[in-house]
Amino acid sequence: MSDQLTIAGKNFDSRLMVGTGRHRSMDEMVSSIEASGAQIVTVAIGRLDLSNPQEKTILDFFDWDKYTILPNTAGSKTAEQ
Repeated sequence: MSDQLTIAGKNFDSRLMVGTGRHRSMDEMVSSIEASGAQIVTVAIGRLDLSNPQEKTILDFFDWDKYTILPNTAGSKTAEQ
């Protein structure tokens, strides 16, 4: 038996999933996630402001080759959000 976690055919060496909330800065968030060894990161889509494409969001701070982003609905108040 393998200790890997497999979701939809994708294998993960770590079963730990970490979130992006409650960090004082983006640098602290990235450092914390890197130190955890997690490969899956949850992001509250309700807290993302995508209205200004020139402004960086939390998604701009991730190495997309290293992490799989798992969206969640925290912060959303309606079905449209």
